[in-house]
Order: sequence, then structure tokens, then C-alpha cells
Amino acid sequence: MDFTFRHLEILRAVVVAGSITKASHRIGLSQPSISQQLAKLEETLGVQLINRNRTGSVALTPAGEFWYRSAVEIMDRMHLLMQEHDQMFRSANLVLKLGVTPALRGAFMSGAARIARDHTNFTRFEMVYELTSAHLVEKLRMHQINFAVVAESALVDEASSFAIAPLFNDKIVWAVPAEVLDEEIIKALQPGVHADAVHPMLRHYVEIDPLVITRQRSNEWFVSHLPFAAPTFQAPTFAASVEFAADGLASCHITKSLVPNLSQSVLQRVKLFELDILHATVVLAMRKHLLSHPSFARFYQKIIDFCHTDYGPAMDRQTIRRLSDLMPPVQDSIRKA
Repeated sequence: MDFTFRHLEILRAVVVAGSITKASHRIGLSQPSISQQLAKLEETLGVQLINRNRTGSVALTPAGEFWYRSAVEIMDRMHLLMQEHDQMFRSANLVLKLGVTPALRGAFMSGAARIARDHTNFTRFEMVYELTSAHLVEKLRMHQINFAVVAESALVDEASSFAIAPLFNDKIVWAVPAEVLDEEIIKALQPGVHADAVHPMLRHYVEIDPLVITRQRSNEWFVSHLPFAAPTFQAPTFAASVEFAADGLASCHITKSLVPNLSQSVLQRVKLFELDILHATVVLAMRKHLLSHPSFARFYQKIIDFCHTDYGPAMDRQTIRRLSDLMPPVQDSIRKA
């Protein structure tokens, strides 16, 4: 099509200014030139984009609305690309932005920061948090972050756009206050048990934020296995949830990937049981073109190595038991976690 980026700039300027007269002062073109360029754009597209009234103000036609929104999107995108270009290829001040969910704190955060400091030329390292992998993928798509650690399932429709590498397999872990004996846990999980016969701490659980993808399956597990338990508390993150369990208020579900980041104080006050629900492959995603930049490519590979040799094994070294191993054989055949 015979029109240029400049045509879209002119269209946007006219709409924002409200008239061709005002737009001429904004973009440094005469009114006849603006009118001529708009007419050429309309001729190329075969539709009228703007209605002009006697006062000189303009109103968009439906086609004009479409192309105005498109112009805004394209120009904003170009602005981001130019910023990224300047940062990567013209500026000595490289900034690295890594997007993660709140479970990846502590050991993971310090490990990533150390890699950025020791193995790359970045002058600034930023951790960006979002509650869900979907939100992180959106930030990655919009060039608001360089890397994201996300569930592989969040990239189903985006896989071809990014360089993707598996980091570790994540699972759901049930955190129970340490005061609750194993025998009391087994008793609470027996079908038909009355609430009065169950340890008080197992009558309550922490419900995770509605945005977190595990919430529904988590609630279903409690309804199925501890039907007498009430969602007495709600927390925004798994890290917040486990504090309730550590303080003896309720049990909760967390991700296995959070466990290496918990303090010894918290770990000593909870029992952790791995459940056979919601297995997820966690991956590192980066826009493919960044692989051509040595510092970005080096960070990408170092994070993969860190997760394979340090962080992933640390998840398995924690004191986490399989709930199915706790249950007596007869009960295990009746009810699996």
C-alpha cells in the first residue's frame, strides 16, 4: 500500500489536536500539506477517515477510528523499539529486566542478580513481579521486560516468538503447621471423619488470590480431601500463605519452587507434603532477537545452568514428603492426594 509511517503520524496529530489548524502547529506542516497528505491516505485506503465540519474540527469515521487506533499502536510500538535499540546498541548503560512470579524470591533472586553482576555488562538489574505467568508473557510481548520465568503453558500461542528453555518442573505442596502430628493428618484425611475429631489447625486453610491459576484446583483438593475445612484466610501470594501455616493458623498450598526461598524459621514450623496435582514445566523465555546480543545471550544461558545445577536440585533437597507415602496402604488405595 502506498502510504508511509508519516501518514499515520499526521492522522494521529490531527485527531489529538482536534483540527487541521491546530495540528499544523504541532507537527510543523502547513494546513494545505496536511490536507493533501490525509487526502492521499484516504485515496490509498479507499475510504473516508475524517469528517470536517464548518468550524474546522474533525470527527473520525468508523474506518478512521480503526486507523487512528492502529496508528497509536504502531507509533507506541516504534517508540519502544527505538528505546530498546538505543539501550542495546547505542548506550553503555544496559538495563536487564527479568520478570518472575512472587514465588521466585530469596535464593533465586540473589542467584539471578549475581549472574547479572558477574557474567554480563549490564549496569542495572531489575526484578519485575507479576502474579501470573500470563501477565509476564504480556509484559514480554510489550517489550517491558527482557526475560520471563513462566509456566510453559502460558506460551502456547507465543512459542514461535521467543527463545524458550525448560528450567525445572514445579508441583503443588501442602504446608501444614508443624504442631500437627502425622497421625492427626492421616486421621483428618480419612473419608467421613467428623470435623470435631480433626485437629483445629486442619479445619482452616488459606485461599490464594483469584488471579493465581492454581486457585480452583487447590480449592477442589480441600473440598475433596478436607471437606470440613473452611477458606478462613486469603493471601495474595504463596509466600504470604505459608506464613499462616508457620504461625499455626491454617494449612495451605504453595508451589515447590517457593520452598528453597523460605527461611529456616518458616521451614522449621511447617510440614511439607508433595501432592499429585498441577505439575507444571517452568521455562525461561526471551525474545529471539536478543540472542544476537552477547550480554543477553550469556545471561539467558547462565540462568538455565543455574536452575539445572543449583536451584532445581535445591527444590528436591528440601524436607518434602509425598502425601501418598504418609497414608496407610488401604487408605492410599481409596484416596490419592
